[in-house]
This record gives sequence, structure tokens and C-alpha cells, in this order.
Amino acid sequence: MTVEAPPPIVVDAEGRVLRLGRKLGQGGEGSVFELEGQPGIAAKIHHQPLTPLRAEKIRVMAGMRTAEIDRLAAWPTNLLSLPSGIPIGLTMPKVTGHKDIHHLYSPKSRRTEFAGADWRFLIRVAANLSRAVATIHEANGVIADINHSGVLVNQDAKVRLIDCDSFQIVDAGKTYLCDVGVPTFTPPELQGLLFAEIVRTPNHDNFGLAVLIFLTLFMGRHPFAGRFIGLGEMPIERAIGEGRFAYGADSTAFQMERPPGAPSLGIVSPAIAGLFERAFARESRERGRPTAQEWVAGLEAMEHELRQCAFSPAHWHFGGLQGCPWCRMEAATGVALFSTAVSAGAAAHFDIDAFWRRVTSLEHPGPAPALETSDPKRRVRPSASALRFKQRRALHRLYAVLLSASPIPIAIFVNLPPAGRLLFLGAAVGLYFVARMLVRLSNDTGVFADRARMDLEHFEMVRNEWQASAGPGRFDAKRAELDRLRARWDESRDVQRRMQQERQDHEQSAALTRFLDGFGIETSAVPGLSPSRVPLLASFGIETAADVVAAKLEGVPKLDQQMRDVLMGWREQLEAKFRQESGRGPGSLDEELIEREALAERMRIEAALRTGLQDLQEIQKQALFARISNKAKVEEAHRAYLQSAADLKAVNR
Repeated sequence: MTVEAPPPIVVDAEGRVLRLGRKLGQGGEGSVFELEGQPGIAAKIHHQPLTPLRAEKIRVMAGMRTAEIDRLAAWPTNLLSLPSGIPIGLTMPKVTGHKDIHHLYSPKSRRTEFAGADWRFLIRVAANLSRAVATIHEANGVIADINHSGVLVNQDAKVRLIDCDSFQIVDAGKTYLCDVGVPTFTPPELQGLLFAEIVRTPNHDNFGLAVLIFLTLFMGRHPFAGRFIGLGEMPIERAIGEGRFAYGADSTAFQMERPPGAPSLGIVSPAIAGLFERAFARESRERGRPTAQEWVAGLEAMEHELRQCAFSPAHWHFGGLQGCPWCRMEAATGVALFSTAVSAGAAAHFDIDAFWRRVTSLEHPGPAPALETSDPKRRVRPSASALRFKQRRALHRLYAVLLSASPIPIAIFVNLPPAGRLLFLGAAVGLYFVARMLVRLSNDTGVFADRARMDLEHFEMVRNEWQASAGPGRFDAKRAELDRLRARWDESRDVQRRMQQERQDHEQSAALTRFLDGFGIETSAVPGLSPSRVPLLASFGIETAADVVAAKLEGVPKLDQQMRDVLMGWREQLEAKFRQESGRGPGSLDEELIEREALAERMRIEAALRTGLQDLQEIQKQALFARISNKAKVEEAHRAYLQSAADLKAVNR
């Protein structure tokens, strides 16, 4: 039986008649409605009648409710049936004022949906999510299908779990399973298995929890969505199954690189980085992953170790870092990660000319000084050990000659038949070759060859390190980056000129971008785009239709041409819709919005400039220090190589 349209009247387990009100939303299983006269309760009506086992599960869950569970989850409160008695749905607390967690961890939507959220806020949400998961585990439940669509967040960082009727629970020794799951949140040991036949454990939940925490703290980047440098495709599900954590210490061994512009695992505290490594390690299925309570403790501790960026008040970062990672990330991508109120006075306070004088006054380190290696005209003499080796070998050769010559006098002076003389002469020749072989075996020059090879490798290594640390390469690269930032600042100084130029030349383009930004990859039905592709695209900066451009698509690893054409076709359809709806041509721009964006851009550039100058000063210091501390090391390595080469040459003569 299929419920073609929701009935206006349903009956709860106590026989009370309830009338459905306005539809609040719809999902794959059913639709959610208000209940007339009960503002705090919502009804979930399934598209299909419930099986007896599912109905029994909802009755059991309603009896498991506690005040703590109600505070953190939209837990089933009653079973609903048609007037005929067929079970069709459930009641649950109505959740208001909350938004999907992916609106928080996606930088684009966060700036509008959670305007005041900084990294402290994200850490608190991750901690509250962990508390909610811990509460379910303490109630002998398993979320099982833990994923981004089952978590809602409000503006004070509190979390509510939804779709709770799919949880796995145990009552009176009977286990009610969860028959669904999202592959990109599924632990490796369950990839490709039939969920309806698996009893899941808190350790399985702990994997999905770690993925969701990573997405929240790392700007929507999936921990297993990276650039695979091996052969073939590496979809996220396969990467999970093979333990290819793109941000981990072993990522190189697994042939994975994190996406360009993505922050490293080092942005979090060492304790939290360790929890991620444990959660995503291959051994975690047997040894266990960090529990929800461990995440709560680690995240709370990290929040107490945060400090505010000196250049951007919207940036908070782990206090153990030398610089602000968000300034660098925004400078690299040009995307604002956190929104903040920007005043024209704050932007105007920055004296770019005085600042640039500090940049230009910083002395260039120049090329790495020439190494004072040995005088090429002065011959390196063999070492005492090489000379002793030569003397010993010469003596052994003398002994070998004397030994091999001992039969010759007998062959010459003793009266022997010709055959006998030949025998002794042959013995002399044989003894010579045997003695020569013994001399070689007892005087092997391989140790000198190995030492010369190792000394050469060591010298080349320290010489390369010298060039990298004492040379001007890093200084020049950072200075070029500052030059580019200065050019961007100069372009943004005249806000009114920018606004006029925007109106004259780019108004339609800006309006189109705003329009396309309203269509998210995740929330839009893109034909042929599988859900598993969405986090991969997001990890490479493709979140909305505005991001679907050829250059960005080419940066996504192993994205075939057919899928690129599908995405570009989707964008083109939306562009056609925009042109049709705009009709009259470009609309007027919000001048205040443009000015705010221009000021925010200047603040981002200012923060990147200040951070860049700090980096430049540090690079200069490191180069000068390296020339003092590493020079003797390089020269010593060169002398060692010359000596071992001279020894090898001497013993081979």
C-alpha cells in the first residue's frame, strides 16, 4: 500500500485524533507536518506504511526518551497510524531556528546563514555535536547513519540531531537495525556492505563523527577528498576503504595530496590532530577510534588555547601557530572564510605607504655565499687508514708472489722428468692465482667505495639544504607575493571608483554571480552527479553554480570530461534562466553591499600583507642564521667527501 497523499487526520498510540497542518519539509522517507493545536510537536508521515518491526521500534524509542535526549535530538515521541489502524508515521519535537550543519561549514553559506560565526563557533559546534553523539551512545543507541543531513545548528552553536527513527537501538536484548547509510561517512570496514544486515557499533559512529568534525573545522573539506597521484580514479569511498587520509602524516605513502589551498592538519592542536590520525588510521577498526567524549575533551581544551589574529578580528586560530592560517588561506584563494563587520575608519587606518617602506627597507639576503671548500690546486692526501691499507695489501701481494714462486726452483734445479718440471711450473701458476684471489678477498676496497658514495650523497644533501635555507629563493617568492598583494591593494583603494566601474562594466556579471551562488551543488539536483562526488567538488572549492568554471573543474582530480560537460551544462541552463528572468537587463546594485565588500577585501589584503611581512622578516633571519650555522656543516661534508674520494683513488691504484 502506498499513501498517495497524506491523510488530514491521524491517530496516536493512545487513540487521540490529530489533525495535520502545514507541511514543513519532505525527504526520501516521508514528509514532516505541523500538528494543529500542538505548536511544539511535528508529525513525520511516511510515504509507505510502516512495517510491523519499524512500528515496534518507534514504540520502543518513545519509551526510551529522557530529558537529556529531548534536549539534543528530535526523538520519536509517539507512533501515528491511519484511522484504519495502519502505522504510518510518528510524532517528534518540532525543531525551529536551526539550519543544516553544511550551511555552517561551507564558507560561502556561512557568511550569510551564520554571519557572526568564527572558528571558535565552529569548535563549539563540533564539541556540542560530540556531546549529542555521546548522549545517544550512553542510552545504548547507535546513530548508524551519521552524516551532515542529520544535524541541525542554531545561532548559539547548539546542535539537534534529526531523523532519529533511523537510529539503531537495543531494548530487552533485541536490536533494531538501521538500514541506511551515506558512503562518504561510512567507515572502511562497512564500505560496500548491506546496511540492513549489519549490527553497527559506537566505533562505527566514531568514524562518521570524526568526518563531520573535520568538515566543520576544515572549511567543508572532506578528509579523504584529495589529489591522488597514483594511477586511476580515487573516489572518496575507495579512499576511505584504503585508509588514504589526505591530510595525515602518511598521506605521501598513500599517494595522496591535500587539495590546493586547503589548510594542513597543523592548524589544530597536536591533541586534536592525534585524534584525527587515530580516527582515520587503518588500525582503528580493531584498536578503536576516538570516542565522542574524547572529542569533547580535546575540542574544549583547544578552544581555551585559541588566540585572535592581530590583523583580522574575525580570525581566531590555535595559539601554538606562528601565524594566522586563515589570513594565508584567504590570500591564496581570494575567498573570505569568516564574515565580520568592517568600518571604513578601520580600513582607512592602515597606512599602505608607510607599511610598504618597511617592506622595501628589508635588506635582500643576496645569493648564498660561496662555500670555502678545499683549494683545488692543493692535492688531498690519502688518509692514514688508506695508506695502511695500501701497505698491507702490498705486503700481502709480496707474500703471494713468494708463495707462488716457491715451486719454480724445484722445477729448475731438481733433476725431474719434463712432466714433473711442467707440474711444478703449473703449480706455481695456480698458486699465483689462488694467492691473488686471497689477497683481493682480504683487502676488499668495497668499504672505501661505500664510504665515498655515502659521503657524496651526504654532501649533495647538505649542499641542497644550504641552497634552500641560505639562498634567496624563499625570500624572493614571498616578496613577489607581497608585490601582488600591493597591486591588489592599489586596485581597491578607491571604493567609489570601484563602485562606478562595477556599475558600468561588471554589474551584469556581479548579478549573475550572486544568482548562481544561490544554487548549491549539494542542494540542487544536478543530472548525473552522484552524492559521493559532492564532497570531492567542495574540497576543491566548487560549492555553487558560480564556482563551475573550466579552470576549477580541471583542478579536480580524475573528473572525466563527461561530468565536466554535465556541470557546465547545468550552469549554462541557470545562466539562461537568469537572462530570461532579468529581462530588462542589469538591475541596480546595492551600493552599500559593494562598499562593504570592497572594505572587507581591503581588510583581507591588509591582513595578508601584515602576515606576509612577518614571514618575509622571518625568512630573512632564517637565511642569515643558516649561513652561520650551516656553512661549517656543508664545508665539513665537502671535505669528508674529498677525503673519501682521495682514499678510494689511492686504494684502487
